[in-house]
Amino acid sequence: MDLALPPAVTDTAFGQAVPAALARKAAAPMRDEQAMRATAQEFEAVFIGQMTEAMFAGLKTEAPFGGGHAEGMWRSQLSQEIGRSISAAGGIGIADAVLRSMIAQQEAALTVVTPPAARPATAADTE
Repeated sequence: MDLALPPAVTDTAFGQAVPAALARKAAAPMRDEQAMRATAQEFEAVFIGQMTEAMFAGLKTEAPFGGGHAEGMWRSQLSQEIGRSISAAGGIGIADAVLRSMIAQQEAALTVVTPPAARPATAADTE
């Protein structure tokens, strides 16, 4: 079965736009999955950064270079970068779990529930 548009249609703007639109639609799930993966990885990086920041909170600083407002800012940036580095290197599994959850939620949102009146009756319906 040939799904190509006849020449009379492909010569029009509509005929040229339809294949392009179909190609974009076919590529959309891949872009969506890549965007979801990036979001999940960013979530993992932030989580790891927050955990390392909590670990650094209990450390005491020593003179002559320790302490002050600048060190607090530096530690915060260091924690964020540690989180990004760990996540980019494969992480600790949080991004994978978040990605699976995002895909499951998206699939559940796309699932169309057929109302009972529209589907054929089964033995379970008559009991």
